[in-house]
Amino acid sequence: DKGGSLNMKGLLRKDLYLMIKYCRLFFILIIVFSFAGAWNNNLFFALYPITISSIIPVNLLSYDEKSNWSLYPCSRKEIVSSKYILTVCTLTLSAIIVEIVQIINMIIRHNFYISGLLTIFTIIFIAGLLPPAFMFPFTFKLGAEKGRFAYYIGFILLFALLGSLQSVIKNLPLGLAHFPFRSYYILILLFIGLLLYMISWILSIKFYQNREF
Repeated sequence: DKGGSLNMKGLLRKDLYLMIKYCRLFFILIIVFSFAGAWNNNLFFALYPITISSIIPVNLLSYDEKSNWSLYPCSRKEIVSSKYILTVCTLTLSAIIVEIVQIINMIIRHNFYISGLLTIFTIIFIAGLLPPAFMFPFTFKLGAEKGRFAYYIGFILLFALLGSLQSVIKNLPLGLAHFPFRSYYILILLFIGLLLYMISWILSIKFYQNREF
């Protein structure tokens, strides 16, 4: 309804203000790692900006709880949904930054391949969805402070996975002009990533609505 839409816009504007005020360093790191990944032509480095951007909404949730934002006239469903929407927005922005930097690098090196850009965007986006999909249900159920164990476990698992795959990933160029996966594999991965994210979203709403403050 109209009231819910206004509340959601207000929540997103509030988060945008907090991002500008408290999270500027994160965006600087995103740009730095994007250039590092592009100039090294290394997918492993390019995944770091995405992991950094997925930290931002969790940090904002911590700010919300410290300021007792749950007491404001917004439904708990709207509060949860605003964080999931914000996460998608920050991940998309980070993936776009990585893509722009990669395009500049490819043009400078005269090896521009447009076929791989969509693939790398999808892979980076999916990789960014998984940590918050794992962390958010615990965070909304236990609170930002108590839920930090899931926050840390999620990133430990992610970096452990990246570390175990580093020998493979580091040999994959960001251009991915000759990426071995077929297009429908990428679509399947995207579907699985979005499905897990939606399940996480539903669980977080349920947990937060049943949580006692």
